[in-house]
Amino acid sequence: MKILKNVTLVIAVLTLSLLSVPRSRAQSTSNAAAVTMTFAVNSSMTVAATPGSIVFTPTDSKNATASAPIAIVTSWNLAVGGGNVFTAAYFASIPAALTNGTLNIPASDVFASVNGGAAGACTLANVNVAAANAGAICPQIFGGIGVAAQGTHSDSLLLSLTSPTAFPVASYAGTITISAQAT
Repeated sequence: MKILKNVTLVIAVLTLSLLSVPRSRAQSTSNAAAVTMTFAVNSSMTVAATPGSIVFTPTDSKNATASAPIAIVTSWNLAVGGGNVFTAAYFASIPAALTNGTLNIPASDVFASVNGGAAGACTLANVNVAAANAGAICPQIFGGIGVAAQGTHSDSLLLSLTSPTAFPVASYAGTITISAQAT
């Protein structure tokens, strides 16, 4: 019983000592660190064209058709909407759209049908796209007037060759460039 009294006394003393210790209730706060954030999205335009190559097949000595139409997708992300987007195809050389190094097929013998429309010769001048190649531009592929700030447009371009005289026998090669511009 004496042990029980001693244990009780020790517990009572400890309890009273805990009650007499002041509790700390103060909080600490650190400084505030500021982080500056930036995010810049630049205006952009892209043109994708598939397939990457076509082959012309002669239908007779003065005409040839392309192996496939060229699928063209023009995409843009502009600073503001309401502007204009133009997509065009052109050749770097008016007298030699296709060449074997000696013999040439001029741009005027290349015809382009846009989205199944009537084929037109690639002899146009256009200040909107490829101005440096005036006279070597095919009919306009896309002319979006007052477009939204972001957008995409798909088109099809089918090329053919037509000459007033028979094409000389040779293996010809050339490149057509497709580009877009916003104004």
